[in-house]
Amino acid sequence: MPFTNAVDQAFLDYFLTTYDLHAGYSTADPTKDGTGVAEPAGGTGYARVDIDAVVTRTGSEIDNDAVIEFPEATSAQGHITHACLFDGAGGIIWYGELTAHKDVGVGDTPRFPAGDFNITQS
Repeated sequence: MPFTNAVDQAFLDYFLTTYDLHAGYSTADPTKDGTGVAEPAGGTGYARVDIDAVVTRTGSEIDNDAVIEFPEATSAQGHITHACLFDGAGGIIWYGELTAHKDVGVGDTPRFPAGDFNITQS
């Protein structure tokens, strides 16, 4: 059975105030145990992005209030299939499949427009 909205919201408030949050992406489907993440390899221009200042909770959902933009790709990064959320120590704490997968090539600047990076507690 699901938790009530009050519990969902308390959990997400704790989550936002406890973790140093960084967005990233993967070319593979991560697993619940934290393995399976395949971030673009070194030398491609890829870097995780600190998102603490751009995410807020509304109801039982965390959303980005501003664009989350990654560095420009300096070489091909592959076929991106999943968004990921990492803590400040580098551990994956959330992942989800992208609605539309994306091939990231040289010169591309991957981004999530405001309102497109949604995390729902359910």
